[in-house]
Amino acid sequence: MALFFNCKEDKNSPLIDLAYTNTLSQAIKMRSEGRVKYLELTGLFKLDSTSNTFGSAASNDFILTIENLTPTIGRINLSKDALTFYAEKDVEITTDKDQKIESLVLSIDTNGNSVMLYHEQIKWQIITRSGALYLRVWDKKNPAIESFKGFKSYDVNSDFIFEADFKYFETARLEPVDSKLGIPDVTDFIGQVSFMYNGEKHSLDVGSEGFIMVGDQTSGETTYGGGRYLNSDISKGNGKVTIDFNYLYNPPCAFSEFTTCLYPPRQNQLAFEIKAGERIENKR
Repeated sequence: MALFFNCKEDKNSPLIDLAYTNTLSQAIKMRSEGRVKYLELTGLFKLDSTSNTFGSAASNDFILTIENLTPTIGRINLSKDALTFYAEKDVEITTDKDQKIESLVLSIDTNGNSVMLYHEQIKWQIITRSGALYLRVWDKKNPAIESFKGFKSYDVNSDFIFEADFKYFETARLEPVDSKLGIPDVTDFIGQVSFMYNGEKHSLDVGSEGFIMVGDQTSGETTYGGGRYLNSDISKGNGKVTIDFNYLYNPPCAFSEFTTCLYPPRQNQLAFEIKAGERIENKR
């Protein structure tokens, strides 16, 4: 049985053993499986006119380059009063309850999304980003699902496992952050973690449910230029938490052009290299 031991001089540093590497490997495997929902993405279109048709034909406002797809699936009408989908004549459209529809008013929920609609191998819904409406389309037969083999990672490194202090803000902070769409979007930060590295104190703002966006000096070099993500295990109160950068992972926009990822805010840009977690290089 192979064991991986920490070589740092700090006697309090965590031990990298077989149990740790197995847990990390399992997390990477689960994350890889969960990426299918992003690899299925095949279109993202801004609703910037009152009538928006979509399908495989070049005559549509939004063209889906999917082999053997229906020429025109339908249209989405946008008015001051309603957002409505109309199916093209003789094109079968269903809801997630297999109900066939010819038209449907698309209500937008509190998360900014409409219901999902289905036709053959694709599904779609309306999403809201930065106050604007977009048509997002998935294709369960998208070739990207099979062609994407995952990302390479740095070797596991105990230098980047920290016992950090987490403190909630008195009130959650709403802050604009840059996004892949090229326009700012607003997200919330509920608190901050701070830790020591190389004799200096560093901190990161934490989003809901412990979600952290991180940039560092590897960003744009060996890791994704738009930063990486980390899920931390925060409690309901202030206190000690473990920040393990070996669990850093690439955002969806690192492997799909039809995503709307948020980028780390300025205060989450660390002034050192985090040689841990996922790299930008793909597996073969």
